[in-house]
Amino acid sequence: MTRPDVVLGVEIGTAVITVAVLGEDLDLRETVAWPLPRTTHHPVDPVQDPWLVLDTLASAVREAAGICEVFGNRVRGLSLTSRLPTLLALDAAHLPLTPVLTATDGRSVGTTRRLVAEPGSALHRLTGVPLTPASPVAKLAWFAGHDPGLFGHAAHWAGLKGFLLSRLTGRLVTDVSTSSAAGWVESATLDWAQPALDVAGVHREQLPDLVEVTTVLRLTAAAGELLGLPPGTPVVVGASGAATTQVGVGAMDRGCAALSMGAAADLCVIEDRPVVPESELVSCHAFADGLWISRGTFSNGDAVARWAAESFGGVDIDVLLAEAELVPIGAEGLIGIPQPAADATSWGNPDFQAALVGLRVEHGRAAMTRAMAEGVARELATVRAAFGAITRVRAAGSALRSPLWASLLAAALDVPLEVVGTDEAPAVGAALMAWRGLGRLGCLCDRPDVRLPAREVLPDPLAAAHFAATRRLGEQLSRLLTQLRTAS
Repeated sequence: MTRPDVVLGVEIGTAVITVAVLGEDLDLRETVAWPLPRTTHHPVDPVQDPWLVLDTLASAVREAAGICEVFGNRVRGLSLTSRLPTLLALDAAHLPLTPVLTATDGRSVGTTRRLVAEPGSALHRLTGVPLTPASPVAKLAWFAGHDPGLFGHAAHWAGLKGFLLSRLTGRLVTDVSTSSAAGWVESATLDWAQPALDVAGVHREQLPDLVEVTTVLRLTAAAGELLGLPPGTPVVVGASGAATTQVGVGAMDRGCAALSMGAAADLCVIEDRPVVPESELVSCHAFADGLWISRGTFSNGDAVARWAAESFGGVDIDVLLAEAELVPIGAEGLIGIPQPAADATSWGNPDFQAALVGLRVEHGRAAMTRAMAEGVARELATVRAAFGAITRVRAAGSALRSPLWASLLAAALDVPLEVVGTDEAPAVGAALMAWRGLGRLGCLCDRPDVRLPAREVLPDPLAAAHFAATRRLGEQLSRLLTQLRTAS
């Protein structure tokens, strides 16, 4: 019997490289995950070693390719995706001059504060993406002012995905979707946004070639040996992490949102045209096939629970979340305002800080953890209000293993939450992009639903009413905290 051909979808995460093996019948056959080695002692690495990432990617792909060989599946191609914007300097030979600056690297906070007060709003309207400390534009402006020697010496600037593609195919390219999501691309033209380049202080000749997401490159002989695949294997350039998550969870219908819930929280909807965001909470970037992604991001998703577990003496996070689940909605009168990290796309205000409001001596760790988790859900409800009508949410992410997160998010968004897998959605979406680039799929909006929900969580009416009643209060407290920070 002939075994079906497969493709590999590769997600370059901040902590894990995930590879999804997707058959020609669009059946998910295997997932492989390799953790990325830590390069600093920070809870979330602000920098990564690009060579370590390449080695880890190679190990993950080799394992997936080996599994395919055992089962007689021919690997027709692969595609890459990454969730958050990154930046590194390259020399003329495309070799790294710096580590990879990840979205959580906060050195450009002061620069971002100045830029937001000057051209920030204009860039948001032009590119559809707000300027934050995570933006490559802000990081480059910081480099120009703080390390002019390196800034002048760099021949090229690229994201991590662009560097990896250059090592695999010999070409330094970036796709329109990933670059649009990073705030580099003008929405009207899908070309580099010259005002953004002016703020960053770079020329387009220093940036990777801008290509379509379905562009097909080929593995070099050296890369084929590294990955355990034949030289010349097609490499579909692929799309942004938000876009591949959207298609990976099957949220391609109008009115269906995609929620990614891991350390960070991401709520996205499909658009058939670029939308000029009316709120600083929302970005809009290109996807593929004439589709766009409207997106709201909050960098403290499940990270608040991990912070709480560490702060309460290293308690097991699953135990802590189980305790918090027993606390009634409203967290015994506590209101949590979680603090976004430097990479918050929608809450990119560097003067923002967190708080627990209404804290009393009888409040224990369960109530405080619940309050902060409710705070994340409340912030996502604010994003939902900035979108159009949403009738259901397809959700994925490691945090959804906890019943607490699923119930809170369903109530805060006040729609049924269809949980689809855990961590592999972006990689599955990348694999679907590979089949799209290779011609197996037509328009992504017409693709068959390959991911059926594992379970459905309906919003609890009392909890939904609580979130509806307190959302405005949460917004007011957030503004007050910003005012306190700027006044101090």
